[in-house]
Amino acid sequence: MKTKNIIKIIIAFFCVIAIAFLTYLVFVLKQNIFWNLLFVLICVVCLLLCLYYLESSFKHNTAVVAAEVNQSVTMALKEGNVGILVYNEDYEITWLSDMMIEHGFERIGEKLLTWLPELQDMVGGLSDRETVIVNEEKFLVTKRDGAYVLFFKDITKEYDLEKQLKNDAYVLGFANFDNYDESSENDDSVSYVNANIKLPVIDYFKKYGVVYRTLRNNRLQLVLNGRIFNEIKADRFSILNKVRTEAKKNEMDITLSLAFAMGSENIAELDEMAFSLLELAQTRGGDQIVVQEVGKEATYYGGSTEAKEKQSKVRVRVIANALRQLINESSNVIIVGHRDADADCVGAAIALSAVCRGLNKEASIVTYSGGVEPMIADVLKRYQKALNVRHDFVNENEALSLLENETLVIMVDHNSLDQTSAPGILKQAKHIAIIDHHRRKADLDVDASLMYIEASASSSVELVGEFFAYLPRKISLTNEEVNIMYLGILIDTNHFRGRTGGRTFDVARTLRQMGADPVLCDEFAQEPFDKVLMRNRLIAGAFRYNDNVILSCIEEGIYPRSIASQAADSLLQMREIDAAFVICNSDGGDVLLSARSNGKINVQLISEKMNGGGHLSAAGLQRKNSSVKELKEELIEVLNNYFIDKEQVEDESDIA
Repeated sequence: MKTKNIIKIIIAFFCVIAIAFLTYLVFVLKQNIFWNLLFVLICVVCLLLCLYYLESSFKHNTAVVAAEVNQSVTMALKEGNVGILVYNEDYEITWLSDMMIEHGFERIGEKLLTWLPELQDMVGGLSDRETVIVNEEKFLVTKRDGAYVLFFKDITKEYDLEKQLKNDAYVLGFANFDNYDESSENDDSVSYVNANIKLPVIDYFKKYGVVYRTLRNNRLQLVLNGRIFNEIKADRFSILNKVRTEAKKNEMDITLSLAFAMGSENIAELDEMAFSLLELAQTRGGDQIVVQEVGKEATYYGGSTEAKEKQSKVRVRVIANALRQLINESSNVIIVGHRDADADCVGAAIALSAVCRGLNKEASIVTYSGGVEPMIADVLKRYQKALNVRHDFVNENEALSLLENETLVIMVDHNSLDQTSAPGILKQAKHIAIIDHHRRKADLDVDASLMYIEASASSSVELVGEFFAYLPRKISLTNEEVNIMYLGILIDTNHFRGRTGGRTFDVARTLRQMGADPVLCDEFAQEPFDKVLMRNRLIAGAFRYNDNVILSCIEEGIYPRSIASQAADSLLQMREIDAAFVICNSDGGDVLLSARSNGKINVQLISEKMNGGGHLSAAGLQRKNSSVKELKEELIEVLNNYFIDKEQVEDESDIA
């Protein structure tokens, strides 16, 4: 193209020279114009003939090159098993390459998405590639940017080979009978559990060809491959329902937890990973399956029942001794709560500070960073003089100046950097302990030396309060301190109406004996008039999602997180309501969701689908750069999928 343009410029230049020369001859030298014009005309004609010849030669060469390129591209597409599909703006197929026709895809004139609806996201710009299966042939489909052109690459061999490799790959797992020890207190109950619960589980795995080994009374190690795992997954892990149903017949709290690890040829790596996943299932309350492939996020199934309180306190004693040892070995202790700390978080932090004081270790509580909920802030202000004598309250910067190599940092009432009030401390600390009663996620972003996450506990105060009996020195607490601890339990259990067990009341009784004033704590929990109005506005804006779920999504106004939680609690008290969700703008500048359930609907799973967390009966999330409307639409979509899956599980359970 550049050569052609240069030739045109040269011809134009000669024409200008010829005209200038002719003008010079006629007007300056007074020569005969006829012969001069004839000479110039002959020159121009010769030049035009040359141009015509060059143009024809260029077109011929271009056509030859284009034909060769087209033939080469066609051969390359054929050798690479790549087909081309062209469609128009109405998604109507207008052209297909030879490869597509050879595969029998004679679809010209048909609607693309009617034939291949799985390409909806691709043509809509939401994905850049999709895998489709047509007549048992597999194709990787990609789209040319800015054009209505799709490329189909035949990957049948690669797809089938990868599937075969995955089917043959090792999968290691564990099966754990939750609350087995508590449910097998005598010979009769042991016999019943073994015959009606354990044996059916073993038979279930035998049916699929799983190799198992009994590790102890309540645990099995499982060895299988990808094909067997997919068959069990296709059965929707129905054995969980069978165990739960059989246990309920005899009024037992036994459930089954499963963990599966895959994606590596290293058996030791899979074994360690599966064991960690089982621990994860246990800390999330049991009665669920946790599955993870190396390099990917964990997937959860089940978790449809609330975590059951364990009667045995052996683990409490073990954790108490381990915590005491960590405190004794540390140079000092920094206690970190979550952002917008509530009464439970502050109460547990104060209790841990008292434990450190009893062990002669200096402790600091980070409360001046991340915020404190208004209700507990008022209590702290009221007790400020008495508390400051016995506790060191600092902000994050002050705590950083106290951080040493041997400092122990205790995370209380949370287990994630996203929730903490002092992320800088946790990122630099070398020794971390976690004490929390919320279900943990798969990938902890904190490397903890000690992790005590008990989802069956009512509160973090309950967990810390149980330590007192196992510490070598008696822990002395003032009336102000035990009142704050009692208030933490009171708020987290909604005045002992939910998530309570015998151990909850044991700790509450201990606090009462140590001087806690329930009447005064009830007064602390009372709301001021303006807060009542805010809560009632959230309640008044509620509407039914379906017969047993109620939603409140208020776009106007700003509300504290505690008010949203109280509104959700109030909505749950309505007749025939199994779950309540409140969405509003928070005073922290983000949008929050507070979810409550009576246990029939797992709001924790729903919240996790939206990158939140919590418990089966109490969960929530906070999101920046979003709106109430956006969060509402997302929640409704998650609820739709949740109830579809729930119906499928119930249907299959009935068939089984």
